[in-house]
Order: sequence, then structure tokens, then C-alpha cells
Amino acid sequence: MKRFNLTALIIIALSLFTSCTDKPVQQSKDRSVGGTSEILFVTQNGEQWNGALGEAVRGYFEVEQYGLPQPERTFKVANINAAALNDMFKKHRNLLIAEINPELPNPIIESENDWMAAPQYVMKIKAKDAETWIKVFDSQKDKLKDIFDDNERARLLNFYRPNANTDAMNVVSKNFGFTMTIPKDFCVAVDRNRYMSITKDAETKELIMNLIIYELPYKSESDLSETRLIQVRDSVVGKYISGPVDGSYMVTDLEFVKPVFKALPDFPAGYAVEMRGMWNMVNEFMAGPFVSYTIINPAHNKLITVEGFVYYPNKEKRDYLRQLESIIYSIKFN
Repeated sequence: MKRFNLTALIIIALSLFTSCTDKPVQQSKDRSVGGTSEILFVTQNGEQWNGALGEAVRGYFEVEQYGLPQPERTFKVANINAAALNDMFKKHRNLLIAEINPELPNPIIESENDWMAAPQYVMKIKAKDAETWIKVFDSQKDKLKDIFDDNERARLLNFYRPNANTDAMNVVSKNFGFTMTIPKDFCVAVDRNRYMSITKDAETKELIMNLIIYELPYKSESDLSETRLIQVRDSVVGKYISGPVDGSYMVTDLEFVKPVFKALPDFPAGYAVEMRGMWNMVNEFMAGPFVSYTIINPAHNKLITVEGFVYYPNKEKRDYLRQLESIIYSIKFN
């Protein structure tokens, strides 16, 4: 592993580390293992897991994911002792390793991409005591989460690519000027007026997974304001997405789960704004989560919005939304 010596207060930024978003599995590496959105936290003993170290890690990664109608954790943190870290566990996709050594003068971080498998990211934090270890973890946790999110998307895309729906991909490329990995069980449902709907052929009628794409001129930075993005979204989905009852149509929930926004200057397709929240139907009892990405295409002064939304009443939806998010992260302008 790469090794970095750190003073107690100076941490080398994780921006130096390579992201694995949309990275194919290397032939020389085994495929990484682990459940969806799972982190394996390796401790030296059960006391660390049940004590302050485990509480810090679980308290950060196992928070409820925003925008879901039922409580679901962002990640699940599993635990094993270091003595049990055999070859199988060393291939886990998201690994965080703790080591407490009272003789260490300063904390140390060791990290590596694709250590024993791919996609994979491993971080080991060594410190003289639990208090110091937690301080180092707190300084790294946001970037660490971004990398683990990247790994989840990379795993899904590696699964989708070999049997992607090339016909649907060609339609998207022709209409909007970008490529996007579309799984084989998705098909184009609507294609008109700079608007597309791509839906999953679900195993059950209860589950609806949709991708929508629409394009508008990019006039100024105000087009990316939160108010404007909501207005545009409501005008588009209100026009094209209706419910089973006459007069029902989709809107953005602004009352119970207000949308949150995040600027993504390093989004794979270029600068983008993420909007995450809940949708519901006017005149109908239907609702669910969505995540959208509005991307600037500077070559044509256009704003492209690609959104994924899920409807699966009374069922967990985190993993389905993550699948749609992963597809959107595969966008590359031609």
C-alpha cells in the first residue's frame, strides 16, 4: 500500500487519489466482492468495533439516505477482526482498516486502489489511541465516502456494459450527443420534442424504474439556480408523466422532503448540478425518490438533464436509485 506519514494535524488531501468512476475491471485483478453499499470495517478486536471507533464509523456511514420515503441507511458497515482478514475478505470492494499502536508518534494513513480486486479502495488508519484515530477518520470521511460511492457505481457499470442495450444507446447518442451505458432490460418508451423516457422492464408490475432526458438552451448561470431547476423539472414531468387517474401528473415534493442540491465540478461528463429529493402525483397517492443531474454541454450551449426516479410502494428503494444514478454517471459527450 502507498504510505503517508502525517503529523497529528496535517492530513494529505484525498484529492490526490484516483477516482474509479466508470472504470472497467482490470483483467489482472479479480472482481471485488461485498454486498450492495457495504463497507467492511476491520478492527483489531471487538472492543474497538463496539466502542468509540465503531460508533464513529457507523455514525457517519449508516446515516439515513436523504430523499427516501422509508428510512434506509446510506451504507451498511460490516465488521471482522484483523485476524480473520483472509484472502476472500481482502477482495472486499470497500475496506476500512483500523490499527491502534500506542508506540506510534504520529498517525499514518495507508491507502490503495484495486489492492486485491477491482473495483476496490482500501484505507488503513493507524494511530496511537482511539481519540487520535477518530480525528484522522473525521478528516478523511467525506472523501472516503465519495470513493466508496464511486466503487458502487463502477461495480454496477461493469455488470451492465457487456450486455448493454446498444439500440437504445444509439438513439440517445443521436438525439442528445452523448453516450450512456443503458442496461439490456431498459428500453426507450418515449422519444419526442427533445425529451426521452427510458424504462426498465421490471420483474414485478409494482416496480417502476425510469430514466428521463431533456434538453434546454443554456443562457446564463441563473439557469442552474435551485428555483429554476425545480421550475423546469416540474414543467417537464408535469407534461410528460401522468398517473393512472385522469388529471394526475408528477411534481416535485416541496413540502415534506424538499430537494437538496449539490454542485459537481468533477462530474464525469463535465460540470453538473445534482438535485435529489422526492416526487409525488397530483390527484393520486403515488410518490417516490428521484435524483437528477443537469449538465452543461458548452460545445452547443445546452443544458442536458438526466433523471432517474423509482416507484416501488412500501419497499426499499435505495439500491434501485443507486442503479439509475450509476447509469447516469456513465454519460460522456461524443
